[in-house]
Amino acid sequence: MDEFDLIRRYFAPLATSSGADGLRDDVAEIEADGRLIATTDTIVEGVHFLPSDPIDTVAAKLVRVNVSDIVAKGGRPDAALLMLTWPKGRDVTQLEAFAARLGEALSHWGARLVGGDTTSTKGPLTLSLTLLGRCSERGPVRRSGAKAGDDLWVTGVIGAGWLGLQAASGRLKKMEAADIADLTDCYRVPDPPPLAFADIVARVANGSIDVSDGLVADAGHIAAASGVELLIDWMDVPLGEVARRWLSEVRHADIRSLLTGGDDYQTLFTAPPGERAAIRDGCAAIGVRVSRIGRVEEGEGVHLVDASGAALVVPEAGWRHFADPGRAKP
Repeated sequence: MDEFDLIRRYFAPLATSSGADGLRDDVAEIEADGRLIATTDTIVEGVHFLPSDPIDTVAAKLVRVNVSDIVAKGGRPDAALLMLTWPKGRDVTQLEAFAARLGEALSHWGARLVGGDTTSTKGPLTLSLTLLGRCSERGPVRRSGAKAGDDLWVTGVIGAGWLGLQAASGRLKKMEAADIADLTDCYRVPDPPPLAFADIVARVANGSIDVSDGLVADAGHIAAASGVELLIDWMDVPLGEVARRWLSEVRHADIRSLLTGGDDYQTLFTAPPGERAAIRDGCAAIGVRVSRIGRVEEGEGVHLVDASGAALVVPEAGWRHFADPGRAKP
């Protein structure tokens, strides 16, 4: 079975829009009604997912890490292009489960497969998705839009992705089996905010980013792009129940690992104080947990403080691919 057979069998059935032409051509036609945005994320075996992760969860993660970017910009996913680099020694029959979950995930988030590329490699499984989205006339909410005086907000909980990696890697020996399973699920299949949240971002946010490299690192991206300082009250950062137990029960537990570990895929955004009620009411209406965790001031960088103003020093803000060749993400 060559790559054309694989495309016809597993991926052409997912390409249901007329512009995709059944994946029989080199290009896809996309109707540009409104403002289009685009993002691309690549996930690599041994870096972004473990070799032991089920192939269907890998497909789900691939979609969700891209959706997270689109939603954080105030957009809704539309069309997707898949770049599949399959290891020569990997069982090709796994593609059936991969394609099935990929199709489910794209449909759930309102996207359609319209094209891509398929090849093989002697190296690790490498997957890339280019996701196009549509946003309002206001346009995408950039990292560069944060303004002094804004509140700083984050959705969901922080730290579950990093702690889930520890669970999936067998590093949480003393934790309850149910907690390990829940955390592993968080790492394998992250849970970004729902599509309806994009409308809230589009209406009220000045600056926004998805939390992938770590809360502190991604806050730093907003600060640098906007030319401002972000003050985070680290005691207000929302943590899940399991993470709180881990902090209280494990001798060497450190909240800085949760704040910098990444793989949360939540939305970190800034908005004027006058939008507080709209943010809380809007998120409550769609079932999204949202927390105000700091503020934007004149200055530069990111600083973590508590209610008294005491600083929490974070030596390493988050994940960087080329910072240390000896440090792999998993």
